Amino acid sequence: MIATLVKPLLSSQATRAVLQAPVGLITSPISGVVTQMAVRSRDAVAPGTLVATVRNPTVSQEILTTLTTQRLALQSQLSQLSNQYKSDSQEMRAVGQQAQVHRQASLAQSWEAWEIAQRQREVAHSVVAEQENKVRTNEALLKEGAISEQVMNAAEAQLSTARANAAVAEQAFVGQAQTVVSAGQGAFVGTGGNNLFQTLASRREALRNSTERARQDGTAIYQQLKQIAQLEADERRRVDKLAAYEVKASQPGMVHTVLAPEGAYVTAGASLVRVTDCSRIGVVAVFPARLAKRLSIGSVLDVTVADNVTVPARVEQLLPVASDALQSTYSVPFPYAEQGSIYAVARIENAEPPQSADGSRQTLCVPGKVVSASLAKA
Repeated sequence: MIATLVKPLLSSQATRAVLQAPVGLITSPISGVVTQMAVRSRDAVAPGTLVATVRNPTVSQEILTTLTTQRLALQSQLSQLSNQYKSDSQEMRAVGQQAQVHRQASLAQSWEAWEIAQRQREVAHSVVAEQENKVRTNEALLKEGAISEQVMNAAEAQLSTARANAAVAEQAFVGQAQTVVSAGQGAFVGTGGNNLFQTLASRREALRNSTERARQDGTAIYQQLKQIAQLEADERRRVDKLAAYEVKASQPGMVHTVLAPEGAYVTAGASLVRVTDCSRIGVVAVFPARLAKRLSIGSVLDVTVADNVTVPARVEQLLPVASDALQSTYSVPFPYAEQGSIYAVARIENAEPPQSADGSRQTLCVPGKVVSASLAKA
């Protein structure tokens, strides 16, 4: 009887203990209907694992519609500029060909006029030479008295006229030579078609300016179109993503509870799944008040999870009571504690599954499993 009464007073064992692990919530960032729940209770998840798909077909597409309208308008402007550029380029080539024809005709006409001026110059100079010879002959005849003074004066008058005509022909020849040079450099020097050539040249210059403006405007619109198209693509991906949002796990663990089954409507921020963090498995043990002085943060507990399988756990919290808010952060409710008892929340330091006597591995990620715990001997 004495042993029966004394043993409990000397025991360092907890009155009750359960395996425990922190729990996390996977929530939906959008409102909508859960069209797919990809996990079930006790499924293991890793970061990036698909948990659920939430569809919201009523997501606003106002920005996407605006961007699409802007893109179509820019494409229309770019198409018009392209057509204008092609049309002006074709007309500019045609005008250039016509101007070239007139320029060649001008050059040919200038050469022909130069040749005529050259022949007239040669004729004028030959007339001067002939008249000079005639004057010399008349001078000799006049000395001999063969001709009269009047005949001599007439010959000299003809020579003066011939020299004047030769000077005019020489000037015309020099001027026509300059005209040939100018025509060779591209100037229009013909007669009768100068106004037409100037019209063609002006039209070609206007077309050149128009094509250059179209090219510059087209380049600017093309760059703007690329930016709008990129924004539209990004917005379309955002809309598609929100319309059928794939909710994925952000940390590893094991699915504890599915809170929103397929077909359920959820609001933004609603919890879909509760996930147990198996990397932080621990134990919650209830110790009698008489052991309070022996318990402290950092104390080591021996936790027996199966026959002959004991793992150490280090105390992280000592609580006289466990509030609902605290318990909501763990996978299962805390065990019942009598008046004056103390909760010891300890973390199992080695999360690897321990090996039992028969060589099998004992998983520790079993929140709610009843185990035994006691203060480790110093």
